[in-house]
Amino acid sequence: MSSDSVLFSNIIGDNFWQEAKKKVLSKVLSKVLPTATRSVTAGLATIVLTGCAALQGNDSNTHNLAASELNAETPEVEYRPIPAATMYSLLIAEMAGQRQRYDVSLFHYLDQARKTRDPNVAERALRIAQYVGAGNFAAEASAIWLEVEPNDPGAVQAAAQVALGQKRYEESLDLYVRLFEMTGVPQFDFFAAATVVSENDIRLQQLARLESLTQTYPKEGNIYYARAILEQSLSRTDVAVAHIDVALKHSPELLPAAIQKARILIIAKRIDEANDWLDDLHDEHPDNKQIALLRARTMLEAERIKDARDAFIEINHRFPNDPQIMLSLALLEKELGNADGARKLLNDLLTSEQNVSEAHYYLADMAATEENTDLALSHFRQVGESREFLPAQLAAARLLEDTQDTDTAIAYINERSEAFPKYKTELMRIETELLIRAERQEDAIQSLTVALEASPDNANLLYTRAMLAERMGDLAKLESDLRHLLSKHPDHAEALNALGYSLANKTNRFDEAEPLIEKALSLQPDNPAMIDSLGWLYFREGRINEAGPLLLDAWNKMKDHEIAAHLGEWYWATDNQDMAVEVWKEGLKLQPDSAIINETLERLGVEQL
Repeated sequence: MSSDSVLFSNIIGDNFWQEAKKKVLSKVLSKVLPTATRSVTAGLATIVLTGCAALQGNDSNTHNLAASELNAETPEVEYRPIPAATMYSLLIAEMAGQRQRYDVSLFHYLDQARKTRDPNVAERALRIAQYVGAGNFAAEASAIWLEVEPNDPGAVQAAAQVALGQKRYEESLDLYVRLFEMTGVPQFDFFAAATVVSENDIRLQQLARLESLTQTYPKEGNIYYARAILEQSLSRTDVAVAHIDVALKHSPELLPAAIQKARILIIAKRIDEANDWLDDLHDEHPDNKQIALLRARTMLEAERIKDARDAFIEINHRFPNDPQIMLSLALLEKELGNADGARKLLNDLLTSEQNVSEAHYYLADMAATEENTDLALSHFRQVGESREFLPAQLAAARLLEDTQDTDTAIAYINERSEAFPKYKTELMRIETELLIRAERQEDAIQSLTVALEASPDNANLLYTRAMLAERMGDLAKLESDLRHLLSKHPDHAEALNALGYSLANKTNRFDEAEPLIEKALSLQPDNPAMIDSLGWLYFREGRINEAGPLLLDAWNKMKDHEIAAHLGEWYWATDNQDMAVEVWKEGLKLQPDSAIINETLERLGVEQL
């Protein structure tokens, strides 16, 4: 048996041969683009099923962008014989695809596209390559298709998309222009939307090209819309809105542009204008869910809670089976104090078995607020794997801690950990927090140590134990755990910062601390805690002038009592006692029992604020 025959048998089994003959042609010649159609090659199918084979001649042009563009009569198709090896290879490819062996399928389709130069085979290879993310193979198949059928809009569209996916923006836009000139169908907005992820200079280049196109096609609204998309990405919101207005003047049916205008107005904080615009759009398109939802959420942005509730009631009436709408309305009713209305909607979600975890979570929260502990715990327990799972378990544990005791809360967390092993590490951290709140630090350390014996390189557990060691004043344990963590995860920004800050704050090992904090800051340059760490290191080193701007930047980014302690001390050291006192006071408002601010005041001899 030949190597091809062995491969074929392994993939599909001998008993699939007859079935393959019946199915292959319709598969090979199927069109994947949703807007594309092709004439039925019934004669070819008949020949294959009777044991002969034929390939459509290369001069046929039956790929079209829209059914309306097809001729009323299908032109006569010429056929030519298919070599046996080609037919056999295509059968292998198709049945491999049915068995999800897309690598084998792609190999055979692309091989035959190269050999036969058949547009249908090339297109099929392209679609498989796109599906598996094989960009280079997709480009090769697309190039063959376009070379053979340069006047096929489907081939031009596919080539434009492939070039765009490979960031060949100049070539892609040229192809989209070519497609527009062939069909009158503009897709420049799609091009622009895919280009917004590129670097600024590339976006500027393509924006300039689109501007040039508006000179060539001054009444094509889609080009103005494409310009607006790129302008928005460059934070040119006013210009973007103006160009969407031009787009809608020339192409009033361009609803995506109208919706995008509302989004841009919201981003620009022009909320009243956005509300007015969306009111008008909603009046024109009352059954458009996207517009209705954006309008309702914009009301929330404007803090028009009751109006938003009324808007969601209307949306829920028009689209009664949408669970996200029901959930949003329930939360608004809850916010407005309509507990019965919220509870009904949430229970409706449970009845319909949609958004079940979210419904249980909010029902539990309502029950806890009403001091119905048993009902709250029942709902918390029924929250499954979801983003609400961990908040639900933390809330349940604290409820048990408040109404019973810490050991009962820990027992609950351990039971949840057994039921949901996926969340074992996170639940262990909740257990640690419970023990710390109960001032049982030694028990917390012991629990973490037991967990680390089973998973010695777990970054979350190592970091949690290190932070607990810091609270207990055990710098050696903190350093040991963080260095172990960093040996396995050298780019763990939080660990780098924690170790660097601890060395800067608790020791004089400044030369070791600085590269750690700088690396953390390079990984998260806008993190205020890390900016504060570097500022505090500079202060401790006596680099007062360098420390101040960093500490002030950290404070402006995040109001935190620890940053307040550091910034206040910098003000104090630079003879600006009034500002120091003001910052410390604000820090104590944030954390009235702040140990670090109180220690700072005592060390500096500040008796009263």
